[in-house]
Amino acid sequence: MGILRIILAVAVVIGHSDSIFGIRLTGGIVAVEVFFIISGFYMTMILDEKYIGKGSYVLFLSNRFLRLYPMFWVVLCLTILASIISSVFSHKWLMLSPYIKYFDIMTIQTLFFQIFANIALFGQDIVMFLGMNQESGVMYFTSDFSTSDPMFWEFLFVPQAWSLGIEVMFYLIAPFIVRKSNHFIVLLIILSISIRLFTYFYLGYTNDPWTYRFFPSELVLFLLGTVSYRLYKANKILEINFMGWRLKYFIPTLFFLVVIFYQFIYSARFGHIINWLFYGFCCLSLPFIFELSKSSKFDARVGELSYPVYITHILVITFLSPFLAVAGWQESKGILAVLFTIIVSYILLRLISDPIEKIRQARVKIVHQAHEEPER
Repeated sequence: MGILRIILAVAVVIGHSDSIFGIRLTGGIVAVEVFFIISGFYMTMILDEKYIGKGSYVLFLSNRFLRLYPMFWVVLCLTILASIISSVFSHKWLMLSPYIKYFDIMTIQTLFFQIFANIALFGQDIVMFLGMNQESGVMYFTSDFSTSDPMFWEFLFVPQAWSLGIEVMFYLIAPFIVRKSNHFIVLLIILSISIRLFTYFYLGYTNDPWTYRFFPSELVLFLLGTVSYRLYKANKILEINFMGWRLKYFIPTLFFLVVIFYQFIYSARFGHIINWLFYGFCCLSLPFIFELSKSSKFDARVGELSYPVYITHILVITFLSPFLAVAGWQESKGILAVLFTIIVSYILLRLISDPIEKIRQARVKIVHQAHEEPER
C-alpha cells in the first residue's frame, strides 16, 4: 500500500500549498483520515503477526517510538534553525514568530505546555482545542480554534504533527483492543460514532477541531482499519475468493481513481456523507490493495517516503514560499512544493529512517529468537 500512502501524503502537501495542474486529490482532511484507517490495518496486522508474547507491548511501543520520534525531532530542529536563519537575513522569524510576539504575556504554564507539546509530540492534538487570552496569556478550551486570536496551533513548530499525537494515543491502546472479538470491535465503532454524533448534534460542536481531531470520535477510523485487516485475514485463511479474481484488480483501480479525482466527486452540500461512504469503500478496498502490493519492494520503498513527506512538507513550503514570490513562480507552488518535499524526504529517509529501521527489525528478531530458544 506504499503507492497509496505516498499519494495521500502528496494530497496533504497539495492541501497546504496549491493544486498540481488543477488536481487536488482528496484534500488534506480526507487524506489524514484515510491514513488513520491504513494505520489501523497495519497496527492490527503487526500486533497479530509480529508483536506476540511476553514483552511484546513494550517492544511494540518502543519500536513505534523509533519510527516516529527521531524523524520528528530532526524536522523540529531544522524548523527552528530555518526560523533563526530567516530572522538573520530577512528579519522574519517564521515559526518562531508567535513566541516572539506573545512571549511577554504568556504564562509559565502556557509556555511550558507548548514547549512540552512541541518536544513530546504527545498532546499536539490537544493544542487544537485550546486558545490563549491575549491579555492574560492563559489557555482556554474552544469549540472552534479558528475564532481564537492568536490561534494556539500557530505555536506548534510542526503543526501537521497533531495527527501523530492521535496516532500515539491509538498505539497506547491498540494492543488491548485490536485482538478482541469482532463483537467488541463493532461495539467500539458504535460507541465512537455515537460520541461523534453527540458532540455534533447535542453539544453543537460543529467546527474543527471537534469534527476532525477529537480522538474518541476518530477512533472509529482506526477500527475500520482493524475490520479491513480481518476481512483480509478471513479471506486468506478460508481461501475464499469472495469477490472474484476480476474484482481483485477492479476494486484497487477504482479506489485509486476515486482518490485522484476526489475533488470532482465531493459536494459541499453532502460532504460528510460522501466522505464517510469513501471511508467505508476504503475499508473494503484495502485488503485487495494490500494483496496486490505486499510483495513489491518498490511499493514498500515508495511507502517509506510517506511519513517524511508528511512531516517535512510545512517546513519546505514555509522556506520555499518567499523564493517563489521573488521569482514569480507562485503558479507552480504546488508542484514545486511536492518536488522539493520529496527530495528533502528522501535525504532524511536515507540518513535517519533507514539506519533506525535496521535497529527496529533487529530488536524484533532478537525477541523472537529468545522466545524460540526454550523450544529447541
